[in-house]
Amino acid sequence: MDLKRIKIFSELKSEEIEQIKLIARKRVYPKGTTIFVKGQKSDGVYIIYSGQVKISLLHHDGREKTLAILGEGEILGEVTLYGNELRSTNVEALEVTTLLIISNENFHLLLQSIPTLSTKIIELLSNRLRHSSQLVEELTFFDARKRVISSLIYLSSEKGIKIGNETHIIIPLTHSELAKLAGVTRETTTKVLNELQNKKLIKIDNKTIRIADNSTLNDQLF
Repeated sequence: MDLKRIKIFSELKSEEIEQIKLIARKRVYPKGTTIFVKGQKSDGVYIIYSGQVKISLLHHDGREKTLAILGEGEILGEVTLYGNELRSTNVEALEVTTLLIISNENFHLLLQSIPTLSTKIIELLSNRLRHSSQLVEELTFFDARKRVISSLIYLSSEKGIKIGNETHIIIPLTHSELAKLAGVTRETTTKVLNELQNKKLIKIDNKTIRIADNSTLNDQLF
């Protein structure tokens, strides 16, 4: 188990890595599995060793809002480390996903004994807060078209792979799931994607979205 590939562990010493291996439990979730739901009592911090998951909220009327797509090296459930012991979101595996689970008690001990890890967690929480602020801004000021484009830019920056002059987003998202990320209808999402393809700003091949030029796509927001 190579923990160095995980972002928050990448700068730790060998003995610190071994310390984590002793307390981390590995669990594999098939594609489509609900990992946990909002209101469920926390059993610890989950770290994505491989795979991808969807973070979402479900309204009582059945509407779903996807908050983020997380992949290898990302953390789930960090908000339950202090104070609230209940999960604040729903999490679903988008593909076969392997998680490392560390109880909150053991994770607290790690943070106390490994200062570098504490710094990494602070950085992670800061990034999550920035992303939350961006979501609020988009829901407040962006129309439906711009929300779809902004979601593509987010996926490009967080999950994109640079291949030649293009950025490829290779994640298993349907138009419906992308709509939930953008907070718009599936019909609107399809319309915007078709428009962007006609303008040759993106290409869609099976499950891959290919962005020709990130800066040109970003210009569509202004």
